[in-house]
Amino acid sequence: MKMYKRLGIAVIVVASIAWQAHGAVNCTVTGAGRFADPADSTCQNYTLCVYVSSTNTYLAYNYVCPTTSLFNPNTAKCTAPSNYVCNVSTPIDNTTSSSVCTADGYVADPSSTNCTSYIECVQINGTFTETTYSCPDGTFYNPNTTLCEFDYNCTTTDSAPTFSCTAPGRFANSTDTTCQTYYLCALTNNGTYVQYQYTCPATSVFSPTIRMCTTSYNCTNSG
Repeated sequence: MKMYKRLGIAVIVVASIAWQAHGAVNCTVTGAGRFADPADSTCQNYTLCVYVSSTNTYLAYNYVCPTTSLFNPNTAKCTAPSNYVCNVSTPIDNTTSSSVCTADGYVADPSSTNCTSYIECVQINGTFTETTYSCPDGTFYNPNTTLCEFDYNCTTTDSAPTFSCTAPGRFANSTDTTCQTYYLCALTNNGTYVQYQYTCPATSVFSPTIRMCTTSYNCTNSG
């Protein structure tokens, strides 16, 4: 009987890890908390991101609000439809081979000059595919929250000429005295780099050592 109990526990653990590994939200980008699934047209799906300090990683758990409620990204809670209007994004084109994706999640569309579209990155059998989505009218894609927002101030990488990508990956913004902003460099198929700027959650800073947002790094930037 004890052996069967142990096997049952092992199955549950394996199942939960598989569930966590396919979170709808990139927790490394968003940080800890509850975040709406931008690709969900019902506004009921969300992901809970939990930071694990011992491994400096995040666990992602997918949830669905009760059938009579919607997930409000502003309050990070399920609420009645009368309290929140569901603004969903719509696909622009079909899924294609990726040229900008480096990890599962969502990134700004480099071809968009007004922040009204974004790209969903999904890794299948070792290959990334991308699907481009258009934000609802009147909203703009915020790369920091990976959500379409009404109050986001659209900016481009041209506003930060002090940094230029020379290799793929995440790099600290050495001019930021708060150590909260960093750059993501993605190598395209034509050999050039696409540059994105992100901001860590308010309770964390970007560590150039592990190249992730963390609460354990001591910011030493002096500008």
